[in-house]
Amino acid sequence: MDLEGLRSFLAVARHRTISKAAASLHVTQPTMSLRLRRLEDGLGFPLFERGWRGVTLTRRGAYFLPYAAQLVRDLAGASAVLGEPGHGRPLSFATVARGRADQLVVGVDPWLTGRLTDAVVDTFHAATGPAGFRISSRPAPTLIDLLELGHLDYAVYYSTGRGDVSHARPLLRDRMVLVHHSDLVLEGESAVREALANHDFLLFDNPVLTHHADVTTRLIDHYGLTRFRVVDDLDVMLSLLRKGDTISILPVSALPPDSRSAKVSITELGRFPPEITIDLGWHAGSGRAAESGAFHAAISAAVGAAVGTAVGTAIGQQTPNGSPTPGS
Repeated sequence: MDLEGLRSFLAVARHRTISKAAASLHVTQPTMSLRLRRLEDGLGFPLFERGWRGVTLTRRGAYFLPYAAQLVRDLAGASAVLGEPGHGRPLSFATVARGRADQLVVGVDPWLTGRLTDAVVDTFHAATGPAGFRISSRPAPTLIDLLELGHLDYAVYYSTGRGDVSHARPLLRDRMVLVHHSDLVLEGESAVREALANHDFLLFDNPVLTHHADVTTRLIDHYGLTRFRVVDDLDVMLSLLRKGDTISILPVSALPPDSRSAKVSITELGRFPPEITIDLGWHAGSGRAAESGAFHAAISAAVGAAVGTAVGTAIGQQTPNGSPTPGS
């Protein structure tokens, strides 16, 4: 997927005609049409419908649009930072990337709440000092890619359970729960099914949907879900839940500590929903990969002390007979 194709797509979406879009990018109409055709061929679906009233986005094109806009904007921002500073330009790369050469880069899934993030920060702060590490927050699929590419030394993320990276160990096994307005009292399987049938189900969009497609599909099939609203932000989801006409299923660890207010409650779903695991992954070539065991133990201990049974079972926080330790 080429950048010029994406820019051409955005230009046509903005101007609604091939001719105006081509003029805005200072290219000919045949060149613009060729770029769009190549982009559509690469994606495998049409982005536009061409008619007598001009060019309009297809439903797939409209879905693709925000991702294309975000990608182009991110690349433009990175290019601006990497350029030389000057009048009206941002700080240079040398300024924003200043740090020690041996600084660890640790990725954290943004779905993880402050309680779990604190455990990660505390662990690396104790091991390296305040300037010895940097946290990068990215969605789980991106963290996994960055580990394999060697850009991250460590990452903490929701695992699919299929061996996302070659070097990883589970930190926490969490459970899925029903999240809903507190006025909705759900007792028993039949009440849960009735609530799911009568409320719009809040479904997370890409990348969460694609990363956990197997879990999501099982939930949809098991409960026969047919009414959906798509969200792409946890805070937006919680705000909609407080309105009382929606419902969703989430890992407990994805809920911020203060989210279970007078208006938001959770209901256990029994044994059906699969457990979801939070992993610590690391890059084998990291200069401190040998410390992965110590980091794993420290984060597990911090998670177990901080969240207890309110979230799940921290891996390693077990008594010799395998039962959770008190408060874990």
